[in-house]
Amino acid sequence: MSLKPTPGLFKLGKKPRLLLLTVTLSANTAPCLAEDADAVELDTITINGKPTAKLGPLEGLQLDREQIPGNIQSVTSEDIRESMSTSLGDLMNSRLQSVNVNDYQGNPFQMDITYRGFSASPQIGTPQGLSVFFDGVRVNEPFGDIVNWDLIPMNALASMDVFPGSNPLFGLNTLGGALSLRTKNGFDDPGANLSFQGGSWDRKKGELSAGWNNGTLGSFIAFTGFDEEGWRVNSPSQVMQGFARFDLRGDDYALRFSSLLVGNTLLGNGLIPTDLYRQNPASVFTSPDNTENELQQYTLGGEFFFNDEWSLTGQIYRRDSNREAVAGDIYEDFSDIEISDQSKPMAPQDNPTDDPVCRYPDANRDGIQDYGLDRDGDFLIDPGSLNQETLAFGDDDYLIPAPPMEEPCTKIRYKSIAGPRNGAAGDNTPPISTDPEDSPAGYIDGTPIGVLSKTSIGQLTDGGSVQLNWNNDLHKFMLGGSVDYARTDFDTSQRLGLIDALHRVYSDPAHIDPIFTAAREDIRNNAFSGKSTTFSGYFSETFSPSDNLHLSVSGRYNYTRVKNRMQARTRAGAASLGAYQDRNAYRPNSILCNGADPASCPAEPNYSDRDFLQTVYLAQDPYFGLGKHRDTPTSDAFDYTAFNPSAGISYLPFKNQDVAYEDLKHLNLFFNWSRGTRVPSSVELGCAYDGSLVRQNPGDPNNTQRVPKSLATIGGSCTLPTSLSGDPYLPQIFASSYEFGMRGKIFGDWDWNAGLYRTDLKDDIYLVGITADRSFFDTIGDTRRQGIEFGFSGKVGIVDLQVNYGYTDATFQSHLFMVSPHNSSAAVLSPNEARQIPYDSTGRPLAAGQDMIEINPGDRMPGIPLHNISANLNVHLTPKWMLGVTMIAHSSSYVRGNENNEHTQGDYDYYYAFNRNKTRQVLTQGRQYKDSGSIAGYAVFNLKTRYEVAKGVSFFGMINNLFDRDYATAGRLGINPFSPSERGAIGPSGWNYNSRDWLNSTFIGPGAPRAYWVGLEVRY
Repeated sequence: MSLKPTPGLFKLGKKPRLLLLTVTLSANTAPCLAEDADAVELDTITINGKPTAKLGPLEGLQLDREQIPGNIQSVTSEDIRESMSTSLGDLMNSRLQSVNVNDYQGNPFQMDITYRGFSASPQIGTPQGLSVFFDGVRVNEPFGDIVNWDLIPMNALASMDVFPGSNPLFGLNTLGGALSLRTKNGFDDPGANLSFQGGSWDRKKGELSAGWNNGTLGSFIAFTGFDEEGWRVNSPSQVMQGFARFDLRGDDYALRFSSLLVGNTLLGNGLIPTDLYRQNPASVFTSPDNTENELQQYTLGGEFFFNDEWSLTGQIYRRDSNREAVAGDIYEDFSDIEISDQSKPMAPQDNPTDDPVCRYPDANRDGIQDYGLDRDGDFLIDPGSLNQETLAFGDDDYLIPAPPMEEPCTKIRYKSIAGPRNGAAGDNTPPISTDPEDSPAGYIDGTPIGVLSKTSIGQLTDGGSVQLNWNNDLHKFMLGGSVDYARTDFDTSQRLGLIDALHRVYSDPAHIDPIFTAAREDIRNNAFSGKSTTFSGYFSETFSPSDNLHLSVSGRYNYTRVKNRMQARTRAGAASLGAYQDRNAYRPNSILCNGADPASCPAEPNYSDRDFLQTVYLAQDPYFGLGKHRDTPTSDAFDYTAFNPSAGISYLPFKNQDVAYEDLKHLNLFFNWSRGTRVPSSVELGCAYDGSLVRQNPGDPNNTQRVPKSLATIGGSCTLPTSLSGDPYLPQIFASSYEFGMRGKIFGDWDWNAGLYRTDLKDDIYLVGITADRSFFDTIGDTRRQGIEFGFSGKVGIVDLQVNYGYTDATFQSHLFMVSPHNSSAAVLSPNEARQIPYDSTGRPLAAGQDMIEINPGDRMPGIPLHNISANLNVHLTPKWMLGVTMIAHSSSYVRGNENNEHTQGDYDYYYAFNRNKTRQVLTQGRQYKDSGSIAGYAVFNLKTRYEVAKGVSFFGMINNLFDRDYATAGRLGINPFSPSERGAIGPSGWNYNSRDWLNSTFIGPGAPRAYWVGLEVRY
């Protein structure tokens, strides 16, 4: 006979387990000892236990819910099964208070999950504020603290507890809350479950789980296979998840070993412009956006019972995850493609003389024509200065190339054979010139318009923890420590490409002008390796002087050391991909010899001296870097320490009193204050903004203008996930949380709760733009999340009902400026004004620069609705037939790029352009902003049903978005090059080759239309 604990009952200590075993054995052997005795029928006794929760990531300390001063929300394995949810995002959005999801990627397994205004997201660059644990192992990845939701198998979960606030027991990144996921085991979950479902979008999903035990050894396995074409164009996904757990239990101990293996391929094609959505909601802006995630996780843990009250728990783990991603996007820097006239379609001019092509010596064979200094003005290289490697400021005034090997000679000249590739560089001022070279139409053939970005991230984390537990009626005490050691490798590259009629980005060097180096080879942006080590010690005490009063105090000390090694693109290398041009091979104007001997010279032109000054002198100027795509590696290390406390009280004022209303005995009041921290991740340190004021040009001693160091020296731009820079310091984030609430019962067995909370963050970190092409992670000061929660659930007759409401107010609390070029309120400055932006002592701008918006305290943060409602109604029509409906409703929210909440639909874009006579630049009205800076609120209804045709065999079905509602869950401000033409030529992909015609648009993450699935489940 096996003993299976009933959910909601107290955890049994060693002596009660032995007592039950003795009673069971006695009952089984009694007939053998007294076969003649009259049978005695005993009364059936039902024991109703209190809801409990395991406090902290590890096993060992279990408290009644009324002992915890916070609004703990729990989901059981049966809740997960009955929800029929595709992903954890769907589950949490439909069952929990203060939760909303943002589908920026367009894939159900890659959604941002937001709880109380804090995110847990798989996207690098999203501010993370929730910690997530799987059987005590932190699943926030070390690179960016991201959470890959697709790596968590839902059919392996026994429970999910959501702990609110900055609970220090859960360690780093617990700013707004923590999710603790517990897995099933062979003792508590015996039997097998097999299910299969299919339906819309060619979905095929199979799940298998099975548990077994013999009283001492138990095992549990779970497998999920998911394959779907997706409802949007070119958006298939495959998910393969496998979990296995083995438990060994004795009278004084419990051991467990588990492994989690996952291999997924996800395509999420992101946001689309509102206009494109109205034409075809299933369309994509650009594709592919392919992510391959792999995970191997192994955990060994256990618990030893000293006696009924004292126990010791511990575990060690290894987590090895890898991500390979390929993203196809528009080449937004196309608007600057004419920065060099060499990018135009060109052909050599006829040589008007019979002089040979000039040949230049390269004595040191470095691929650059010989040069030197001419300080005396005799047009001869001064002795000792030939090919001098160290040039001082001002040497460019004396820098001259070595003369050609013979004179007279000629250099090849080139002429344009068409107008500019971007028509915006042509004549756009009426009357339009008829000269083809000034055409505003742009040039289609050979022009790159797409970019393919490749990202590779490898992450390996090892860790362990140990915890001493003391459980009795008076004290619930724990004392523990942990260590986590993480290693991360990151590499990324980009390549220019083309876009087809289905908006798929592809590489095709044969059909792109060979002048563009980035179309023929990958340009590596950054290579990165990081290590972080965290040592922690923590404690928690819940003291219950009476059974209706519980006082709690806890604390955690963290020491973290982060080491980064970075190889980033230099200032010169941070130019747009179109600026990488192989002029030596495709615009040569002379011959470079392989030495100083004329016999070493090739017969055909192989060298362009057009960039002589930049190649020789600017490569040695610290403002421009090394003149290469990537800088020399840099290393740095940072130490962070913090002690975070928490204190709370839970009180049941009428628990033991005679009251007129019996429900008052369950009234539970609670208050809690807690503090948490988040250490900047490796990627945030790599992309950190350095506001130290230095000279604009460090190599010019006469230049006294001071600008932030990140804008004056080599430090690279950060366009996540494709760029990293050096390692200036960022402080850790501190969060202080306050929560007051109450809970209880009404109508006898209906549960309710209500509460208020506030979490204030100091030194919050946000990805902000400083210039139009340079973005960094920066400390933005204070932010705040505050709100109200209410929940109500119960059962009457054949009806189950659950209603959740959350009011979430997430705001900036400090003044700052950030770049948002597609916001109607962004600053438009003249070229002279743009050069005179003042900075404060920390290197932050005191006025809005070009394309900057101004954010003030009280401005709402994007992607977080004020009102969030979920409701679940299940009707048990018969003992075998259930019919349920779920409603999910969210109010409107601002989109990214509208952090100042001031983007206005109907305003016009303005820019400075040359007047008709091309004598000065004047403010010019552009195209209208046709979309708002927010996404509308919505309510979606989902229908589900299950019918048991035989014992353990049931059919189920569901209809999502029952009324086929059009809605969006996420958005950002952007630019749409697939815009109708005013002057630009339109290519086969719909690309407009005049960037002045491009429309500023609000890009949205559309919700899925109505969909149907049916399935079969077998349980035994």
